[in-house]
Amino acid sequence: KKKKKKKKEEEEQEITNRHNAAGINTGEKRVKPNKRHTVTNEEKKRKEFERRGSSITHRSCAVLMGGISISALMGRNESRLVADYGRRSFTSSSSSSSDSDVGSKVVEQYDSEQTRQFYKTVMGGGGNDIHFGVFKSADEGVREAAANTTELMLDLMQWIKPVVPNAAQVLDLGSGHGGATHTMVQRFGTQNLCFNIGSEQNDMNLKTCAKLGIEGNVSCHRGDFNLGLPEEWSDRFDYVYSCEVLCHAADKPALLAEIRRVLKPGGVLVFSDIMGADGVSEEVLRPFTDRNTTTVMGRPSEYRYQLKEAALREVCYVDMSPNLEEFFGLMLKQVEDNYDNLLKEGLTDEYLQNWINSLSDRVNVVVTSHVYCYGVVIIL
Repeated sequence: KKKKKKKKEEEEQEITNRHNAAGINTGEKRVKPNKRHTVTNEEKKRKEFERRGSSITHRSCAVLMGGISISALMGRNESRLVADYGRRSFTSSSSSSSDSDVGSKVVEQYDSEQTRQFYKTVMGGGGNDIHFGVFKSADEGVREAAANTTELMLDLMQWIKPVVPNAAQVLDLGSGHGGATHTMVQRFGTQNLCFNIGSEQNDMNLKTCAKLGIEGNVSCHRGDFNLGLPEEWSDRFDYVYSCEVLCHAADKPALLAEIRRVLKPGGVLVFSDIMGADGVSEEVLRPFTDRNTTTVMGRPSEYRYQLKEAALREVCYVDMSPNLEEFFGLMLKQVEDNYDNLLKEGLTDEYLQNWINSLSDRVNVVVTSHVYCYGVVIIL
């Protein structure tokens, strides 16, 4: 009986080996083949990436690009979260906050004379690209890194759908000081409509356009996207560009539906956002959301699900999260190095100390755990 049992197991093993070699799935639990599997270089790279995870340094992996999809970047545990977190509400967790409340808080945070100077100094390094950045070299500061993000997003936009000079219609959603629009128009000759809630930011944007000689290509529309986009904009734009703005949306599915409506058939959405990592609770992210007028932070898996629900097709996801540690640290240095000048601009000790404490906490959190995500998504 033992001999028969052993012979049967050997025969089953031989069949399983042939199935595995041919890529046949029998639906049964497979027995590992006796032949030792040779690990390819591609598998070694994937295992190394998974092993290093969030601890990978931004210098060795500043930007992961080239048509990498969200699903390719998510591990097996994260992919199982898509259904659960994708269906989680994107709307405000506070029942007392209306959509207009969110808009007024954004204006308060970003559009006063003092806060505009703060963000321009601390995140933009004196430039108009006021957002998180990615690094090409070790000697770059916040200004260079923020400009790199803009260039990366424009490269991807051009890669997905080549821009027709002097004809392409672009909606810069949440344009802020207009840094991306200035670069885009100078590079591609696009016709840009900047939709932004801050009237002072819009004035600064147009003044800079005049200095650059591109005022004929740029117009500004003051508005709050939490209240929807103008009805007459349906099927108007070849591209919608948005850099770190969707985090301020009180109802992200509703905004994505509006973006879909104003895009022409075959139009492209390129956006970046600061997100929470999949599986991280909202309470852990509360120190960030409370300081940055963000109701509920998105997650990579949530965006993937909600974009599909809005009939938008994901083409590319670029994970830039490894840059956050360095950028948070440089923001902290900018506050400390420019402390006296910021006080002269009218900012208070309390305001600056709160930022020092917040940025210090962010640096520590990024170093010790994978809490935040930062990425660019390209959509058709």
